[in-house]
This record gives sequence, structure tokens and C-alpha cells, in this order.
Amino acid sequence: MSIDLSNWLHDNYGQEHMRPGLERIKSALEEIRPLLTHTKIVIIAGTNGKGETTLRLSQLLKGHHHFAWTSPHILRLTERMRSEKGEISNPELESLVLECHQKLSLKKIDLSYYEFLFFVFCSWAVKSSPEYLLLEVGLGGRLDAVNVFDADLVLLPSISRDHQEILGRRYDQILTEKLGTLRHKSTLIHFLDNNYLSERAEITSLRLGVKVISLKSMIDLPPYEFSLRNQLLAGAAYCFLQTAPFDPSVWNKSVPILENRGEILKNDLEWYFFGSHNIDGLRKLIQFLHHGTYNFGRPPFDTVIVAFSKRNPVDLRVMLRMLLKSQIGKIVVTVFDHPKAASLQEIELLSREEGSEFVQDIETYILGQKKNQRMLVTGSYYFLGHVKSLLGRR
Repeated sequence: MSIDLSNWLHDNYGQEHMRPGLERIKSALEEIRPLLTHTKIVIIAGTNGKGETTLRLSQLLKGHHHFAWTSPHILRLTERMRSEKGEISNPELESLVLECHQKLSLKKIDLSYYEFLFFVFCSWAVKSSPEYLLLEVGLGGRLDAVNVFDADLVLLPSISRDHQEILGRRYDQILTEKLGTLRHKSTLIHFLDNNYLSERAEITSLRLGVKVISLKSMIDLPPYEFSLRNQLLAGAAYCFLQTAPFDPSVWNKSVPILENRGEILKNDLEWYFFGSHNIDGLRKLIQFLHHGTYNFGRPPFDTVIVAFSKRNPVDLRVMLRMLLKSQIGKIVVTVFDHPKAASLQEIELLSREEGSEFVQDIETYILGQKKNQRMLVTGSYYFLGHVKSLLGRR
């Protein structure tokens, strides 16, 4: 029986919202966790870069049997689950979803949308005794479902302010949530720029008996070289897992483009896709466009189309002002239809107050663009997926 997975999940598990706590997922995974005791567990936490780091490490481990969990998905549910062979197939995911739902119903275990999909992922992985599990934290770390496993290795690309209503407003509070994924005798590899946070990580790790490897102390990279930093972190993790020496100079080179992270699509225009969903990520992107690979010696794009997910109104205003001052191209603000998108009323009012161009019907706007223009699409990763679907229909 074939089902519409998106609608089925919404009907049975609602929308994807944060439900902190490990009790529910521990109960669901009670029979699965003991079967993965010989699998090396890698947890990837942090504010920005954790998804890219996970994908880059998965690419490096193509010669090893592994499974990788990432979230959220942008276009396809199957994006969340992959192995060295690629994403899980849609038929296999459908079969697993129904099988897992039946198991949980019999046990009367109530999981959230996110927890259920993670349970499905673990049920998929346990079928073939993987060498490694790569688990990207969804939100925070200490109370995220992936933390039900004891990590052998924790990767921490960055710490910045995001989801402050849940994680706290201070950097040290956010760091504490991320470091909640550490276990006694695990290893932490991080690329923290802030000396205070790096020291705090050292203190916490010492108390837990955790080995710490600071890549910042090995190689000094500008913060805007975010993809290169994530590649170095993935490289260091790969060397650690293979018990091989890590030489930063070997990994300090141009990196392959990943989906939604510098991806370029072409029709009669050039479309550049860079997801930047929070203040720190957007700041690094602007710096990168001015100083990094895409330094064109003029505004790099004819038009920059941006839409935001639901966020603190102050953060939304800061991000829009950053774009308006960035000189990377004409800024066009829009909205899109998604449960996690910022509201039309909020964004239209913000655009008017800040003097930016607002377009409600982005599909018509895209169709009306002249040929041979260079277009940047940024902001919410969900919005990037939305624009791709519009271009596919075009």
C-alpha cells in the first residue's frame, strides 16, 4: 500500500515541534539500543554547520557501512536518512513508517513527529549492524532524541544565539545544552572561535573525562569560510574514526558543493542557493560573499531573494538590516507557505518599516525576471526548497 507520507505523518503525529525529554524515545528504543552497542556513535551538535558537517563526514565514509540522520528535510522526507548507498528509498521508508507506527501503537508509546522519524531511522539502521551512526542534533543537544545514545565522538562546529527561548540567551547556556551530548571517555572535536567558550568546553570535558581536540588551535581560518571549516571538522572526525593522524594542511583545500550550501542551478538565469536561517549564519554568508570564493569585484548578485522562518521579531529586523547594508545585490523580501514560515503580516510590515522591496507573489516575480541575471536565494532552508520547486515547475 502506497501512502502520502507527508499527509500521513501530519495526521498521525502532527506538526514538527520541540518536545524536550528523553523518556519517550528511550522507551521506544528499548529493544534497539542494545543491538547497536558495537556501532561507533558520532553526534554532531552546534548552532550553524552541523548539517553540513554531517553530510561531509558521510561522504568521507562512503567506503564504510554507516547511517546518517539529519533534520529537518527541505524537499524530501528521505533526506533525513541516508547510508553509504545514499538516501533511503521512498518505498522502504513508507514500509518502515507503517511498521514502526504499529509497534508503537501496540506499546502505547506517544512520540512527537521528530521522535517518530528518528525511531524509524534507528529501526532502519539496526537491520544491518552499521559500523558508524552519524546523528545530527535537531535542537539543543542535552534533551534531543539523538542523545539517547552514548556518543563516542561529539563534533561541535559553532556556537551562536539561536532558539534562545529554549536554549537560553547566553552563549555559556547554549554551550551547556550542546555539551550535554558528551559522555565519560568520549572525544570532543570543535571549531569554536570564542576563547571563553573554548575554555568552558575544556573545563566541562575535563570534569567528564573527555578528550578535547580544538581545530582552532591547529589552523586559523576566517569565520566566513564556513564550508571549509565544516570540511576540516569532518576530516578530523574521519581521521579519528580511522585512528589515522590528522594533518590540517591535507584538508585545507576547496570543498565540493552541497545541496543548499552554495548550490548553483541554471535555466535562463543563474540561481545560487545559500541557506542562512539565523543572524550568525547570515553574517558569515555576507562576509564570505565579499571576501571568499564569490568575490566578483562588484555586487555579486543582481537580485537577492530572501524569506524567513518564524523567529524573534528583533532577529528578523537585524537580519533584514544586515542584508540591506550588505551591498550584495538588490534585496527582495517575500513569504512562503509553510508551517514554520514567518507570517505575511509580520514580514510585510517589517519590509515597509525598513524600506525594503516586498513581493508577496514570488512565483510571478520569478517568471518576470530578465534572462542572464545572477540570483541569490537565502534565508530559511524551507524557502530554498520552495523556490526550487517553483523553478522545477517553470
